[in-house]
This record gives sequence, structure tokens and C-alpha cells, in this order.
Amino acid sequence: MNPPRPTAIPAIAPGTVLRLGKDDWRYGGHNLILQVEQMRPDLSVYYDNRWVWIVGRSLGTDGGGLGRVVALVRVAALPGGTQADATDVG
Repeated sequence: MNPPRPTAIPAIAPGTVLRLGKDDWRYGGHNLILQVEQMRPDLSVYYDNRWVWIVGRSLGTDGGGLGRVVALVRVAALPGGTQADATDVG
């Protein structure tokens, strides 16, 4: 049985800094500090509303910019995200 889908993707304001573990975003394979520029919740329907594309800047541990990143982020990892899908790895 699949965990319930979140009913809404929480809105994250531009400028918010997210600290994501390596399993909280796809295709990176490492922890990520991401300063949000834009969210793309319109694309989340393709991921059963469990993942959301976020465009932003990767930051170093000192806060310095490391470049632009487009990351597919687990909704459960967001502030206000539904924790029911924290086990979703797919």
C-alpha cells in the first residue's frame, strides 16, 4: 500500500534556504544547501505530488554561492511538507 499523497505543495518563498539531505533530492547524491529562487509545483502532478522542481542557487557551508541548480526535491523535506511520504524513494 502506498502512503497517502500530500494534498498541497507548501509554498516556499524566494530567498528561503533549504538544507537537503542526499535522499531529499534526486540526481545529486550529496547534501545540498539550496537558496530558493522559483518553485515549479505545476510539474509535481507528474510525480504524484511527492516531488517538486525547485530552481535556486547552491550554497557552500560558508554561505557563498556555488552556482545555479534545478533540483527535484522531496515534498516531505520541505517546511510544512507532508511527512507521510518520507519513505518514498521512487
